[in-house]
Amino acid sequence: MLHELLKSARKDAGLSMVQVGEQLGMSQSVISRIEAGRRDVTETELTRFAELYGVSPSQLRDAAMLRRITDTDIDRMGEVIEFVETVITQEESRPPPKLVRETILAIFRQEDDLFRKTAVSFDPSRYSELVAILLRNK
Repeated sequence: MLHELLKSARKDAGLSMVQVGEQLGMSQSVISRIEAGRRDVTETELTRFAELYGVSPSQLRDAAMLRRITDTDIDRMGEVIEFVETVITQEESRPPPKLVRETILAIFRQEDDLFRKTAVSFDPSRYSELVAILLRNK
């Protein structure tokens, strides 16, 4: 349903209902009603939502929404890479590139999921044991 896709797209864009309302000149209660399916969206509004969320109106309409990589995603990936590289420099030998890649992606996936649920900052200490385990598999 369109209202569910709009809510999902807003969250993927890292925006609150208040922020969306401010950007689009709507109240938070209007955004809430739209996302709950209690208010229809005009074609013009759909276009404005899509532009703000970085997706096309047809992606929302056709339920084919793809998530855009945000600057926050890129920054968090950078933090993960720096963390893993710091751990690697403490190892006796460097693990193969494929293992480094798998370690970084495993951490980033967990970090991305955690950020979407709680919006907490990156904390490398959450992953110290995971990195040690993954890098031991060399």
